[in-house]
Amino acid sequence: MNHLSKPALTTQLLLGALLLTSCSSPSPFESLSAGGCSDTQQVAVEKHITGQINALSSQDWPKAYTYAAQSFQNSIQLEQFTAIIAAQYQMLIDNQGFTFKNCKITSSGVSQEVEVIDPRGDYLLLYRLEVEQLQLGIVAASVIEASEGLKT
Repeated sequence: MNHLSKPALTTQLLLGALLLTSCSSPSPFESLSAGGCSDTQQVAVEKHITGQINALSSQDWPKAYTYAAQSFQNSIQLEQFTAIIAAQYQMLIDNQGFTFKNCKITSSGVSQEVEVIDPRGDYLLLYRLEVEQLQLGIVAASVIEASEGLKT
């Protein structure tokens, strides 16, 4: 059995870590320019919001909360988050489907329109997301239009 000296083992571990990190794909949020989202940014944003909406519709509050931005979590506790969702965003809990619309990079992060279909009607929400350490986090969602059937 071969034994490596401590310096040789450390060197091999560092080289292995370097190889693993160099093979990973860069974050689609490394460089942000105002305007429409790139395809890879759009996919990442949709995946993030879908994860939260799915958790909300399952009423898995702790999981839904993990999709919120750290700045949001620092000011709003899980219990408050749950109460806000139950009081103001029932359409996300009861949704019968949702569609992604316009995605834009802004000076403060990302904005994404989401049309939500609910038994009571259709809602157009505007999600605002921050990029923190190259990771997305939801800061807010606002209802910008509600109707019995949004025209698309």
